[in-house]
Amino acid sequence: MTDRNLDIGYVFTKTFSITGQRLKDLVILAVIIVGVPSLVLGLISSQIMAEAVSEGTIPQFSLGFWLVSIIAGLLPLILQAAVVHTTVETMSGREPDFNSSLSVALRLFLPLIGLSILMSLGIFIGFMLLIVPGLILITLWAVAVPAFVTERTGIIRAFGRSMELTEGQRWRIFALIVIAWIAMFIVGLFIAALGGAGYQGMPSSFWDVFLNSIVSTAAGVLSSVGVSVLYVHLRDLKEGTTLETIGDVFR
Repeated sequence: MTDRNLDIGYVFTKTFSITGQRLKDLVILAVIIVGVPSLVLGLISSQIMAEAVSEGTIPQFSLGFWLVSIIAGLLPLILQAAVVHTTVETMSGREPDFNSSLSVALRLFLPLIGLSILMSLGIFIGFMLLIVPGLILITLWAVAVPAFVTERTGIIRAFGRSMELTEGQRWRIFALIVIAWIAMFIVGLFIAALGGAGYQGMPSSFWDVFLNSIVSTAAGVLSSVGVSVLYVHLRDLKEGTTLETIGDVFR
């Protein structure tokens, strides 16, 4: 056990530092993988809903629309893995590029679906059991994804690995998560106000979809960078692992 504690301030500071350092790469990844598909799907969905409301009918969704919706829902997993790779490589003193980050993400895409399903199911059941178990699982599994991507742990082992790394630091991790949630909630209120105001005569539906796409994509990138920074920080606290060796798996 380490006698050092997780530094919440370091995690936030390093998250924004890495984001600024790799802003160009992260923006390109986010726009291509999630941003554009989310915007297109959002506009289609908004149009279908608007037509249904005006006609007083129940929205009719085609099989193709549902398939596109499922794919769009899975795209953030690719983005998350790509951002984890970019962040860990950057913290290891290396120069990740778009192709390498995307390649890693695509190779791990299918098992990431399994990991995501199991994690979501476990947390959902936890929240159904009076909320507290769900919060506990969110904390225990906080770094399961970066552990999976970086260490190639396998799906089940990723959960155990996250529990190992978070041991002794869980209250601080929970506090970190709460602070991040509060920050996102405040930003969400601000964006909602902007959405209600519209922009230079732009149709409100398009403006809302546009804002939501930007915010959700940006939030996904920031949270993925933050979780990756947390993972590296926990490995340093728990195991004294150097930054250079953490990224060796990508070589």
